[in-house]
Amino acid sequence: MQKNIHVTGPVDGLKEALEERLTRAGASIVADPADSELIVGVNQEEGCDIAILPLGSNYPKTKVVIELSDVINPGSGGNWGSQIMIDWVRQIKNEIEPEIEPVDRFWVNVRDVTEAITCLCMSEKEPNLSGTFRMCGRRAWSSEDVIDEIRILWERYNNAINHSHTIESLSEIPSPVRGIYSEKSETPDLSGIHQALIASGSDGWHPVVPMRVSIMEMIAHTN
Repeated sequence: MQKNIHVTGPVDGLKEALEERLTRAGASIVADPADSELIVGVNQEEGCDIAILPLGSNYPKTKVVIELSDVINPGSGGNWGSQIMIDWVRQIKNEIEPEIEPVDRFWVNVRDVTEAITCLCMSEKEPNLSGTFRMCGRRAWSSEDVIDEIRILWERYNNAINHSHTIESLSEIPSPVRGIYSEKSETPDLSGIHQALIASGSDGWHPVVPMRVSIMEMIAHTN
């Protein structure tokens, strides 16, 4: 069923990605909020039905608030946490030692984020959804692990285009389970968004884009 949706907020990459995903899901993105059935505010604290805000924002009197952080958005740093990863990629490309961040992050790809938000927006199953929902990745990543992954993937890319691979370089495969044993950070409570997505007709909050894919996309988009 088509739904008229107005998406408001500053241009920062996430808004554009969400509009694109909503359109593919069958929504009609309308310019005038008066013509819409649902108003989604991206980094917009007032005048919307669903507010998507950076973690730590002042929360508006809105029916649904999504607290969002640690979003890997290859096309934009925005306000969602990926600027630090953009910096790491640039530093590694320029042979500068990246600065270690003392906290773990719960990284998630922007496509997983927009998929979940689209499910909430387009659902006809849970019209009375309300509350504040935390959204980020499920796995803690230390900056050291992320930087190691970036460095290995960047080196492998350069070896591929320069035909300079060795047995040693090919054997340095980034680990698919980095970060899984982190004991530094307590996992955020994601039960709320998980149950909200189930109520809206999906399988819950299960990000599917691998970290390695996200890093390669970041490398491709970062000068």
